[in-house]
Amino acid sequence: MTDHKKPPRKTWLIVFLLITASLVPGQTPAVAAHFNPNYIISDSEMRDANAMSFGDIYSFLGQRGSLNNQFDIDPADGLLKGTAQLVDDAAKRYSINPKYVLVLMQKESGVIESTAPTAKRLEWATGYALCDGCYKSSDLAQKYKGFSKQIDAGAGWMDWYLTNATNFSYLKQPGITYALSGTQITPANLATAGLYSYTPHLHGNQLFWNIWQRWFGEGAADIRFPDGTLLTNVTTGEFAVIQGSQFRLITNLSVLESRFRYLTPIELSNNDFQTVSQANPGQPIAFADLTLVRDETGAIFLLSGNERRPIESQETFRLIGFNPEEIEDVLAADIEDYELGLPIMPEESYPLGQLVQDNISGAVFWVNSGVRHPIWDKSILGVRFSGQPIVQATPNQLELFIIGEPVTIPDGTLIKAPDDPTVYVVELGRRRPIPSEEVFLGYGYRWTSIVTCSPGVLALHPIGDALLLISEDEQVTAAAVGL
Repeated sequence: MTDHKKPPRKTWLIVFLLITASLVPGQTPAVAAHFNPNYIISDSEMRDANAMSFGDIYSFLGQRGSLNNQFDIDPADGLLKGTAQLVDDAAKRYSINPKYVLVLMQKESGVIESTAPTAKRLEWATGYALCDGCYKSSDLAQKYKGFSKQIDAGAGWMDWYLTNATNFSYLKQPGITYALSGTQITPANLATAGLYSYTPHLHGNQLFWNIWQRWFGEGAADIRFPDGTLLTNVTTGEFAVIQGSQFRLITNLSVLESRFRYLTPIELSNNDFQTVSQANPGQPIAFADLTLVRDETGAIFLLSGNERRPIESQETFRLIGFNPEEIEDVLAADIEDYELGLPIMPEESYPLGQLVQDNISGAVFWVNSGVRHPIWDKSILGVRFSGQPIVQATPNQLELFIIGEPVTIPDGTLIKAPDDPTVYVVELGRRRPIPSEEVFLGYGYRWTSIVTCSPGVLALHPIGDALLLISEDEQVTAAAVGL
């Protein structure tokens, strides 16, 4: 009945100690801006069995993964049911919030947001009957092995705890201080004490809180999403990207397809999407890649990537294959977030960029404005240039182009090497290590989004700071004291 993951690293604990040192025991979520280990969820919220209807649960599961395709026999009545019905019935049977059951499943096994959860994850969906050091082969564990049994037991145990906790001193009790993960924690209420009885360490309950806030609360604003992160509103279907630490709404699908098609979005509830948008709003992204624009001064630019490249002659229009009638009139303020690039000259080769392959060696280059940039790995072709045509050239033809820096992985991409389990997220060209599964799931990442690349490609991206589940202000505070 306890979390079976390994304890967090020492440095991770030090950061949490720093965060929680100033929090007041018993402080309510309405007052606490960040994770309060002493008060995670209220008793009334834990008991709110009607917080979601069957339809709400079904829609929620459909937006996040594939569990609506999962069926099992409910141990309570012997009927075959889908996941939404199993969760809804267990919540009502035990007077437990279905949100709790869903978050518990994601915290323990990640099955909610998995597109293809393994049988092993499904069999231990809520981690029930698994304690630190326990064996899955034990008679007790085997009794509760199975998807529907785990859902029933996960909800049923919390009901049993809330009803009987005061009669059993071995269970965590509200108002009593416990040393957990090197931190003194005093649960302020029964529901919080129940969470620590089920998972008797800090990082598992931090993960629970982060998932709850991301799905159902106001906590997404406290997560500093890395630059390059693509977000989507699961309710409205809107998309946005984080650039320069700002939330930038993507105004149409052509922008999404031409500029961010390689990214897998992190799914946020409508509430979280709006919260993040209000935390640090930026200018919407309204222009697809390779759009021609003219500002109020008459200057004409080609928007390519994050650059605005001036076009200064009619010959250039002919070169790039555009018609002057395609020019879109804008204000200079509309394109000020694009960096000013070099003018496009009529004599340039491939001013719009082109994949070119050496017809002898097979090496592939991205040739742009007279410079050939080596592509070291197929993984880069997949994330940056999926579906783009490749033209052939002789070695002598390629020698006409200046050799440039190798092409790197775009910001916001999850990457790893083939023989190393460490996962990184690329931000501003650096790879930021993701130190644990808790952090990975806390940000809403998906395992299927990870791109495996060669060690050489990985090395193109200098190592950056580890990604943590704390806000930017807290990271600054941690750095200030030398953590």
